[in-house]
Amino acid sequence: MEWVTLVGTGLGAVLGVGATLAGEQLRWRRSVRDNRLQDRRDMYVDCLVALRRAHEAMRLAADEDHVDPQTRVARIRQAFQTSGCDEARERLILMADSEVSDAIDASYRSLRRVREALASGCTVASEEYQAARQAHGDATRAARTVLRQDLTALEN
Repeated sequence: MEWVTLVGTGLGAVLGVGATLAGEQLRWRRSVRDNRLQDRRDMYVDCLVALRRAHEAMRLAADEDHVDPQTRVARIRQAFQTSGCDEARERLILMADSEVSDAIDASYRSLRRVREALASGCTVASEEYQAARQAHGDATRAARTVLRQDLTALEN
């Protein structure tokens, strides 16, 4: 009788510790997944916001009154450079899969075409700028779709 009690107690302890460890493992996995998802969300939002900030800053620089065309070009390029979109894009390309990287890269390249249109002397009302802006909007909307799909896949 004494051995049965001792074996039962030992077995209960092993089962209790095993169940606790299994529960902790599940919580840890869920926490890692949630942290990864939040990091991705933050990275994606930061990149999209930086691209938007660059576009707005370049548009505002193009609308300013400038003494000469070189000053206008310099202000537009400076607005692009200081927006943080290069850094946000590089961070995303380093961390995300190729489909997400390709989508963000397409949006980034289209934004550079907007920059070049404005730097070449186009006004915000010009057809060339409007076409570049439309292409950038299309590329960014496509990137958002890919980003949402990636986040949905991570949630599951």
